[in-house]
Amino acid sequence: MTAHYFKNTLSITPIQLTNLPLANNSILLFDATKLDVSKFNLPDYFSPFELSVINRRKRAQAKQEYLATRILLKQLVKIAKPHYANTPLNAMSTQFDEASAKLQLYVSDEVINTCISHSHGLVGVALNLAKTEFGFDIEKISLKRPFEKLAKHFYHADEIALIAKPSNTQTQANTFFRIWTLKESLAKATSRPIAKLLSPNVFNELNMATLSASSNCVTVESNDKHTQFDVTVAHKKSTDWRCFLITDFIL
Repeated sequence: MTAHYFKNTLSITPIQLTNLPLANNSILLFDATKLDVSKFNLPDYFSPFELSVINRRKRAQAKQEYLATRILLKQLVKIAKPHYANTPLNAMSTQFDEASAKLQLYVSDEVINTCISHSHGLVGVALNLAKTEFGFDIEKISLKRPFEKLAKHFYHADEIALIAKPSNTQTQANTFFRIWTLKESLAKATSRPIAKLLSPNVFNELNMATLSASSNCVTVESNDKHTQFDVTVAHKKSTDWRCFLITDFIL
């Protein structure tokens, strides 16, 4: 019944930033730790509001993630909406809307719903042009985190049983983090707090919300280290969401 949620059916394809695909149903992934924020003239890329936000960020990684997500979202808009192709990036602005629990991008008189996720430097962005129920999540797969203890404390009994079933620690970790990204994606798609989705059975919740979900793992190489991440997307109508792992950041 739950086996298809653990099949790696989400397409993840390496691509250069200059060769971005059509923006519809595309999630862009990028290792933001590769960016040197000091080499960017930030007023060229950010609205005054966004500048105030990034300047308040203290951690270098937080600045890298903010820079990458905002630029990628704006590049997607230029592809999705050709009439904005010549719009300067600093004329677009992102802001979180508390009422809808969505990150929205403002360009001209239009408001575009978006979705972002980040984990340990890997960022992902997407436009929700149809404004349907949609959400995705990225999470680093870590064997160092006490995932068994966390699962017993937060997860549903059926989910704990799935995690405990394999004897291999790596497989247990993969199962734990797949369930986690499913819960986070569901929370974003339905604008529900993640705290309310930790203990319920996520597979039942997805079925009750009539949402589809697809997932995969992606390995990112940085500083001679290979880090694995789990990526899940939950969606209402479209079944052809796919990911593109950007291999450069040449604008």
